[in-house]
Amino acid sequence: MIQSTETTIDEVSHHYDELDDFYRELWGIHLHHGLWESPFDSKEEAVINLSRKVISHLGDISCKHLMDIGCGYGGTAKLALLQGAGRVTGITLSQKQFHFARLHSDQLAVNYVLGDWLENKFANATFDGAYSIECFSHIKDKKRFFEEIKRTLRPGGKFVMTAWLCDEDPSLLERELILSPICKEGRLPSLLSKKEVLYYIKESGLTFKEHIDLGSRVWRTWLISSRQLLKLLNFRGLKYFFNSKNRERRFALSVLRILAGYRKGCFKYGLFIIEN
Repeated sequence: MIQSTETTIDEVSHHYDELDDFYRELWGIHLHHGLWESPFDSKEEAVINLSRKVISHLGDISCKHLMDIGCGYGGTAKLALLQGAGRVTGITLSQKQFHFARLHSDQLAVNYVLGDWLENKFANATFDGAYSIECFSHIKDKKRFFEEIKRTLRPGGKFVMTAWLCDEDPSLLERELILSPICKEGRLPSLLSKKEVLYYIKESGLTFKEHIDLGSRVWRTWLISSRQLLKLLNFRGLKYFFNSKNRERRFALSVLRILAGYRKGCFKYGLFIIEN
């Protein structure tokens, strides 16, 4: 486990609110990795591919009520509804993401909640299925994350999660130069290995079904993003990133660190299929 003990919920929220304009400029409304099904896929096609893959592993979602944990701007929630889900509830810590998602809900059957998943007020067995795309690393209490899924998911319901991961045994240099800085700059309380994630799934009482390593099909997200960073080096970008008062400005460095982490093999990306 790679830890950044000083990271708090407020810092995670502040990170996304402060970088809101830059994130949408770089990633659009799907604030996550892309999945390349073909080398000819565009980045926009790739991010849709990832959302579709997550949704597909939920099985038949027709008329079902789904939970989107860490919903961001609501891109995947809207896609799930267009693919037949009956209703989607999404939760995010970011006020700017919450307001954007609500403003662009397009009158679909989606309900966005501003709040902390670990302190949610949902009743027991509320959801038929649930998913989370790249939210897990921002969660401090990993065990409780899964316990809340166990509590709010109906018996037999599936939970599908993609997560940033670290290698099982990274070297000291990989820890110090790549993984620990990614945690600090990205406001991640911790990065877990696959084995550590499986431990917390088991501890919560959920049933692990399958893990799919997607690293080789998603890493180019950061190659493209590193190039796109050049577009941000305009007056507005330079003013932000070179102002020491802006707390989140160093995340730009993590774009390069993550790319290096994939190349070195110490940074990984996994999809987990879990059942209640």
